[in-house]
Parts: sequence; C-alpha cells; structure tokens
Amino acid sequence: MTPPLQRRERRVLTDDVADALREAILSGRFQRGERLIEDELAESLNVSRGPIRQAIFRLQQEGLVVHETHRGATVAQISLHDASEIYSLRTALEKLAVVEACRNATEADLAPLDAILLLFQSIPRASMTRRRVAEMDIDFHDALFRAAHHARLYRAWEALRSQIFVFLLLRDGLPEDYLTSWVEAHARLLETVRSRDSVAALACIEDHIEAAYGRLRQHLLETEAAG
Repeated sequence: MTPPLQRRERRVLTDDVADALREAILSGRFQRGERLIEDELAESLNVSRGPIRQAIFRLQQEGLVVHETHRGATVAQISLHDASEIYSLRTALEKLAVVEACRNATEADLAPLDAILLLFQSIPRASMTRRRVAEMDIDFHDALFRAAHHARLYRAWEALRSQIFVFLLLRDGLPEDYLTSWVEAHARLLETVRSRDSVAALACIEDHIEAAYGRLRQHLLETEAAG
C-alpha cells in the first residue's frame, strides 16, 4: 500500500531565494535591464546555483525577468507593448473576478477587503508612501480574486501580480491624489460587489483599470520621448 503523502511544513529553499530576488527587483536594487549572474547571486545568498536557477525561472514566469540568448537572465524592462498586453489580460481577468465575486463571495470573503480600506484610513498621511499604497492595492485585488472562489482564475492573477506591482511603483502608477482617491475608488468597487450588482461591478472595474493603464501609458510615452 502506498504510504500517505505528508504535508510539507517548511518552505523549500527556492521559495526563499525567489522572494529575495523578487524584493530586490521590486525595490529597485536591481535595475531594469541589469544582468542576473548566477554565481554572484549564489555567493550573495550563500546557496548553490540550483535554487538560483529555479528562482530565476520562476521570476521569468512572473514577467520580472527575461532570458536572452547572448546575455542570459536580465531584469525585465517595461515597454508599451508589454503594458498593453498585461493590462488587456488584467482587464479580462478582473472582469471575470468581479462577476464571480458577485455570485460567490460571502461576507467572510469580503471582510479582508474592508480591513484593507480601514487600514489605509488609519495610517497617518505623513507616513504613507507610494510603495505602501501599492502594496495595499495589490492586497485588495488579491483578496478580490480570492473572493471569486475560482482557483484557476486566481492562479492566472498570480502570474500577473508582480508585474502590476512594478507598474504601481512607477512615478505615475498611482493618481496624483492617491491619498484621497485610492480609498474612494476601491470602496466603490467593493460596494458594487457586496450589492451583487455584476453590471455595476463590471463598469466599475473597467473604469478602474482603464484609468490605471492610461497613467502607465502616458508615463511610458514620456519616458521613451525623453530617452
């Protein structure tokens, strides 16, 4: 008889390495286009090259790293084409998420979204940073996808999540008045889901993502013009 599978209590080393590299990319320690040299990373993190290679592959799947034939792995750069693809896919995923959340979410599922809005309002504006708002933005949408109770949809969102976070960290990734408009926009979205009004929820999420993409597109156009 085959023995039962045992649940693993500890994370594997690759998870820790991937987390360390992801944070270095998201924090700007590794610049866009910078090479990721396996030997140097292995020495820095005091691990063998195997977990480094596996972690880099995982970050490739997340869109944070690209592999070029003659250069190896490098930190992904953001182009207008990339942004267009990512945001068109995000729109499709989030539209499905709000419809499924309107149908399936319980009050317990929506409680984390309420908590994020309350947390935002409780943090003194003087200590609120763009990165902190970006983190809460990702947490909010992550909770929304979980509330949809659609496992494959959530996995598709996971593949985009890190790239969306990168966009939010850019200069114009958030609106200029984000200290006031962020909570209002997300509270409105949550209200439509809680009311089970899928038509209103679809309109709300479309406007929400279209505004985010518009800011990003303008930023990339200005960057290309200046560069």
